[in-house]
Amino acid sequence: MSSKSMSFRLIVLLCSILLLIGGTSAQEPITLQFFYPVGVAGPLAQAIDSYVAEFNATHDHIQVEPIFTGGYAENMARATAAILSGQPPDVAILLGIDIYTLIQLEGIIPLDDYIASENGLDIDDFFEAFMANNIADDQVWSIPWQRSTPILYYNKDAFAEVGLDPETPPATWDELVEFGKQLVVSDGDNVTRWGVEVPTSFWIFANFAIQAGQHIGSLGDDPCAVYLDTPEAIEALAFLRRLQEEGVMPDGANAWGTAPADFIAGAAAMIYHSTGSLSTLLANSPFEVGTAFMPAGEAGYGANVGGGNYYIMKDIAPERQDAAWEFIRWMVRPEQIGQWGIDSGYVAPRNAAWEVDPLMSYAAEVPQASTARFQLEYAVKEFPATYGGQEIQVITTQAIEAVNTGEQSPADALAAAQERANDVLTQNGCELE
Repeated sequence: MSSKSMSFRLIVLLCSILLLIGGTSAQEPITLQFFYPVGVAGPLAQAIDSYVAEFNATHDHIQVEPIFTGGYAENMARATAAILSGQPPDVAILLGIDIYTLIQLEGIIPLDDYIASENGLDIDDFFEAFMANNIADDQVWSIPWQRSTPILYYNKDAFAEVGLDPETPPATWDELVEFGKQLVVSDGDNVTRWGVEVPTSFWIFANFAIQAGQHIGSLGDDPCAVYLDTPEAIEALAFLRRLQEEGVMPDGANAWGTAPADFIAGAAAMIYHSTGSLSTLLANSPFEVGTAFMPAGEAGYGANVGGGNYYIMKDIAPERQDAAWEFIRWMVRPEQIGQWGIDSGYVAPRNAAWEVDPLMSYAAEVPQASTARFQLEYAVKEFPATYGGQEIQVITTQAIEAVNTGEQSPADALAAAQERANDVLTQNGCELE
């Protein structure tokens, strides 16, 4: 064989090897579309984007495209539209109470096989109260991420100013009224500081009903359970109205976003709000912020959990579902989900996160960060985990508004709300007694 012929064959062989190597290295990574909301105040979208950037930098074969979609309602609306159009995102953070709607839409997959796999998760490490909204039909459909309960925030400086002990927040409903009266500041008929503000919200109201002795939703796996017209629920709504009648809370509906702003500005000495607002309130309040369990009603302490979970969509390729699971596992690592708890104020939803840094050290330095975690002892499944949940949210909030504005009594408003909720449930296939 001539040297020229041999050289030609070597060139061909080398080119083939280079093409093979080049073809392998040029394979496109799987790019996942990730919908996420931010349901509380603060620059939390920037934190999520930074986590995703870190994931992308360490995972050549998977790249995640984060898409901030607004608040929870806007996020669910966009995800629903995408599912119905046949072009869902690959992974999304959606509310735990959206689970039955998502199952009805056939939009999500159960995660039990992934959890039990070699690349699974220790699901028992997640707090029980947070896991309750992730399970339906004896299957796990989502993984907890930004989970919360409401807590009581209070202005320690204002407490000291009026002679209250800054280390002793109100422990009962009666004390909430008593302390609230002392904290009100008026200039004639103009109130410059309210004792307390409670947002007009189905989610907040559910806590008062639990404290009165009756959860207004299911404690188990019943998507047809709504209990709005019970004596306990009526008592809870009557107490919210009492706060206004006693002059410690503004009349009328109180917007969700107004309470944190009023608290920071010194216009409200106490507020009920999500623990997810903690980082914003600590960073922006020009006074020492106290946190406490929500005051106890006749039945004691009680909390309605909330927040968002990771879901994997159904109508995507199996390899995309696998990639979505890998992304979720990375995001809920104890260290990572602990960092999210620091950045946001949400409760890191797994025990292991509290036992390692960065959260372990942070919780030792900032005791306010642990209030919601310890309150989980009294926490139950979130309301409304039902069929037609978004409609029932609106119905419940409208009933609260009708009482807060003096248009209806608590009993009349909740009776009408129960009737409307029953209609929604019946339309979604529930057989009610």
